[in-house]
Amino acid sequence: MADWEEVKRLAADFQKVQLSSTTQRLSERNCIEIVTWLLERKMIDLIFTSDGKEYLTPSQLVNEIRGELYDNGGRVNLVELAKLIGVDLAHINTHVHEVIKGHKDIQLILGQLIDSSYIVRIAGEINEKLSQQGQINVSDLTLQYDLPADFLQQQVLEKNLGKLIFGKQDQNDPRIFFTESFIARSKAKIRGALAGLTRPTPVTTILSHIDMSEKLFFSLFEHTGNYGSLTSKMVGAQYIPNVYARSQNEWVNNFYKQNGYLEFDALMRLGIYDYKSYIKKQLANEDILLLNSCVISKSILERVEADIEECISSKSYVDLQSNLPSVFNEKDIQSILISVLTGQKQLQTIVVGSYIISKSFIEKLSKDCDDLVKGNAKSTVESGKYQQYQIDLHASHTKSSKLDEAEEKIDKREERRKKAAGGKSGGGTQGRETKTKSTKKPSRGGNKSFDIDDTEVPERKAVLDIVTADDIRNIIQNTLEEEGLDDLVEPLTDYLLPKLNEQGMEIAANIYATTVADRTANRRQTHNELQNKLNALIGDVRLFEKGIKLLPSELQLLLVKYLLKTLCTDILTEILNYVAAEQNSNVVTDSFNNDQRIKFINDLPPEFKTPLLPLAKCLTGQSIDDFMTAVEEGLSACSMIIKKIDKKKDRTIILNHKHQLLEQLNKCEDLALVLHLATLIIFTTATQCMLHASGRHVSALLSFLKQYLTEEQYAELTSYHDFVTLMLSAGSEAESAKEKLKEKMPTIKSIANDFKKPGAEKS
Repeated sequence: MADWEEVKRLAADFQKVQLSSTTQRLSERNCIEIVTWLLERKMIDLIFTSDGKEYLTPSQLVNEIRGELYDNGGRVNLVELAKLIGVDLAHINTHVHEVIKGHKDIQLILGQLIDSSYIVRIAGEINEKLSQQGQINVSDLTLQYDLPADFLQQQVLEKNLGKLIFGKQDQNDPRIFFTESFIARSKAKIRGALAGLTRPTPVTTILSHIDMSEKLFFSLFEHTGNYGSLTSKMVGAQYIPNVYARSQNEWVNNFYKQNGYLEFDALMRLGIYDYKSYIKKQLANEDILLLNSCVISKSILERVEADIEECISSKSYVDLQSNLPSVFNEKDIQSILISVLTGQKQLQTIVVGSYIISKSFIEKLSKDCDDLVKGNAKSTVESGKYQQYQIDLHASHTKSSKLDEAEEKIDKREERRKKAAGGKSGGGTQGRETKTKSTKKPSRGGNKSFDIDDTEVPERKAVLDIVTADDIRNIIQNTLEEEGLDDLVEPLTDYLLPKLNEQGMEIAANIYATTVADRTANRRQTHNELQNKLNALIGDVRLFEKGIKLLPSELQLLLVKYLLKTLCTDILTEILNYVAAEQNSNVVTDSFNNDQRIKFINDLPPEFKTPLLPLAKCLTGQSIDDFMTAVEEGLSACSMIIKKIDKKKDRTIILNHKHQLLEQLNKCEDLALVLHLATLIIFTTATQCMLHASGRHVSALLSFLKQYLTEEQYAELTSYHDFVTLMLSAGSEAESAKEKLKEKMPTIKSIANDFKKPGAEKS
């Protein structure tokens, strides 16, 4: 209190000084210093203006704010307020709560002070606008008054509704307010627009003509009278007048009664988009069947059933596409067939597209192909294709069974592996469970391992066609074209092909069974004949080898190769042909080279492959002994034996061979072949041994035979050989050499026929 008394005293002194004469007043600087001294000691609270020349107390600032709010009509922005009073905006923000405190009629909205007088004024303006327009939207008022929508709706519209604002709030959209007169006018507009429509019209078109919002239209539509219906309450909805719906129903009922069906596209053209629900409602008492493109009555199904029964009884066919309305598509016809073809009808007919064909008609076509099937089945067996098919079929079954066994082994192995990985309880580990790690034993051939599951084994299925599609097509085409069924040639060909092939396979099986029976009866005889033939050939090889051994070593090597290439190869060919027949294969190895023979042998079962492969390799060697050893094992695999050597018969064989050569010589007119045959005859006569040689060896043989010939005989043979060489060279002297050979040919034949072994006459 003492300080306050001192302040009062200083204030009185300060006032006295101000009222005194100039000489006694304080200067402006002194006043500032005094105020600053008081502020530093917080003895007074002042607010500086923006220019710093004036001071305001807080209470004065509050009074200034209220005064400016009143002067601005009850609404003022805080930023503008700071400019008007001349203080910093921070002081306004600090003391604005003191302005609002204790005054419920003042509110701070988005940086603006608004009092109740302003709210009353804009409520009057809104009421006037509502009465003029009939409808207002809070969003429009927000743009007009630059105030929040919630504030306008709650503090202005809803609070003054029925007091200052006379109207109603929309129940569907609380932000819309309207008057009773506006609703009445809107209903009248809608009623007038709908009453004048006679066809479906988009709601957007109606709204554009009556100038009304979509929400208001849908909310008032049910209160305007029953003039029609809406398809929905969404964008793109249509209004359908009752008069149009009545005409729709009449058209649908009349068309259905006259035709027995309704097309969905026609209903959609009438504006009925949910046609399935419409049909179920409109034809609720009718017995109908929904198809892909239309709905049909039971009368059409009865008509189709009658056509099918007639088709079965007449053993012919019927085309539903031509008997049904043209609007029916393929899916419709298939649906009709599913509902009609039941029980016995399904067993007596087949369906090809829109055609229903009786199986009797199909059997007639099948009988036309009987001769073809029988002929092809017979030729298939005779050509060996059926036998090869049976082999391939057996091989495929064997391969699949091996794969099944391998998979079973893998499954068992995996099961054992899982059990091992799971561990066992008890034992020497004091009852605790232990796990054993499974290990894979490495293979000797390397570190690679192959899993059967990961290796894809392509399976080649054995297929044999007795008849082809072209064969069937050529037979049935004329019959179908006469009936006007050109479109059914391909489908019926595809239908008959598997059946005729199955029939052909049965015929081929019967033919093959008969053939096998005959072959079994003759197999023993054939086996014996082949065995005798091979023994004869092998005996010839032995005798030819004996003759070769009389010749010089260099010539022996050439003749051994020639013997292996010719006669020994023929022996192997006979054996391979026999094995191929035993394996029911149609392969003929006569024209095979040695690589092809080896490849063929590799494809044989092990019981034939093991002995025959060394025999084939001997043909490229240089030893007859190796061949004889290998051929004995090969014949043993074929259940044949080599007969024991009978030297008493060798002389007879040699004499027969000589007589055959003489017969060929006497009949021969080939100039070069005459010398070849004569040389072989002279060798056989001189050595009493057979020889197998080619024409290129004649010169060397003549050199060997010189010791057995007279000088005249040797000279004639040598001269003849020289002329043969000239003739074969095709030079300028070939013709003259040919003439000389013709002159000398009788002499050469005479030498061969008359040749006697030296000393034979004495003996």
